[in-house]
Amino acid sequence: MPTCPKCKHTWTDTPPPAGLKPFPYTVSWENDSDQGNGAACILFRTLKDTDVVAVTVNNEVARKGKSYKGCPVFLMSKSGPQYVRPLKMVIKMASGANYSFISGATTPGTPDKPSEGYTHSATYTSYGVRNGGRQAWRIPKSGKDLGAGPIKFTFSSGKTFIIKNPLKNCRDQENCSRNSKAAMYGFVYKPGIGPNGEGDNDTGTSHGGIYLHAPYKDTSKTVTMQW
Repeated sequence: MPTCPKCKHTWTDTPPPAGLKPFPYTVSWENDSDQGNGAACILFRTLKDTDVVAVTVNNEVARKGKSYKGCPVFLMSKSGPQYVRPLKMVIKMASGANYSFISGATTPGTPDKPSEGYTHSATYTSYGVRNGGRQAWRIPKSGKDLGAGPIKFTFSSGKTFIIKNPLKNCRDQENCSRNSKAAMYGFVYKPGIGPNGEGDNDTGTSHGGIYLHAPYKDTSKTVTMQW
């Protein structure tokens, strides 16, 4: 019986779609990943990185990530709880074989209820497009109002980003280093608690609260903050 290594979610395998054999190897579904900026990922712990060439989950094509200890990783576009269960995967191997894997712990057609430990949630509307065409938010709470973290931002596009330290600036990826190739390139979080400026250590904002940018090309007009 497979178990998710992070959320400890356990499911029972169900028969695969007609015409595809059941996947004979271990599948680990993680609700969030550093590579995916908080989005879900699939990890194949018992295979080599070159063994799996493509994965589809509920008709969404997963994106190949960096291997984990030599094992294949595939990244999704949303956090794990946003996906309808059962998860229906089609897995294509380098050998040319196609397999099916279905996890069925939840009633089909209903998303998992979030159980990530957040106790507060608020949704904010963008005040417009700023700085290179990115949607922008002035949130009235500062980073010091949100406890020790983490904070999770979910844009109306479905993209997510997790801030691990609410007191520091963060850009592009969850380790907060800039990366023009990151999936969330253009994301900006400023906590609004220090000197105001454009440097990485200038954490202040003109309104004294959080300043947020959606990544480039993300047209979300709202964002939900969980803490």
